Amino acid sequence: MKLQKILLSFDGRIGRRTYWLAILALIVAVQVLTFAPFLLESEEAAVLMLALTSQFIWLLSLWPMLAVGSKRLHDRNKNGWWLLVFWLLPFALFSVGLSIALFNDPSTDRSGDLSTASILIFASLPPALWGIVELGILPGTKGPNLYGADPDN
Repeated sequence: MKLQKILLSFDGRIGRRTYWLAILALIVAVQVLTFAPFLLESEEAAVLMLALTSQFIWLLSLWPMLAVGSKRLHDRNKNGWWLLVFWLLPFALFSVGLSIALFNDPSTDRSGDLSTASILIFASLPPALWGIVELGILPGTKGPNLYGADPDN
């Protein structure tokens, strides 16, 4: 399968090896692009460039990450929408838990509720770990399935 199809298309299937190579390549590329401004002479300019470009770079990498994850789920004979459970649910639970822990409630002038925050943060772990197992560890279905032919790896 061509690199363009691996990173940009949501059709087809990819195996574990291709999945891990694509994800690691995307992570490295995003890190290099994010921290490249620190190669500039001025530290102030580097911080400004980092602030202006880092979120844009992460947003651009979202499409290839979703495409790769979707194709890996297709290899497991699952719909790509499962990525919502594996990536969005843990992110939402963790973010809400962290915001509860860090921010004060202005109506009661009370500091963050650590017990609720801890429950939400720890609740983010099972779906995230399940996603790692499902996407990166378990083998795909043998032979053709609803999403195409068996990938080579």
